[in-house]
Amino acid sequence: MNRVVAVLPDEARVSNSFADLEHAGIQLDALHVLTGPEGERLLDRRGSDHGWLARLTRFLQRGAFEGNTLEAHSRALRQGRSVIYVPVQGLAQRRRIVGILRTHGGRNILHFRRWAIEQVVFPSVP
Repeated sequence: MNRVVAVLPDEARVSNSFADLEHAGIQLDALHVLTGPEGERLLDRRGSDHGWLARLTRFLQRGAFEGNTLEAHSRALRQGRSVIYVPVQGLAQRRRIVGILRTHGGRNILHFRRWAIEQVVFPSVP
């Protein structure tokens, strides 16, 4: 909740984004970065590693947008990309963080809010 998530091409791009994120007021210890097989294990698409409540939650998410998102993130991790979760407060900070992530190659950017997941869509350039 209250996080922006993006798929970045690789760990180097994630590392390169840290200075910009910190400059934007993000504490680096608040970031969650998933990479490789360990990242996929932590993503835990089925909830099997986090108890019965996580399994139930993941079961309910399977038919919804969240299920598609989990699959896309899992696939990105298997393909060597990274998934970064950045906490945001308010729309102004969200815009700034989204801009930073895009600059560093971020794609498939989502904003996890209370009761909603919003896909961040960018206006087309003429």
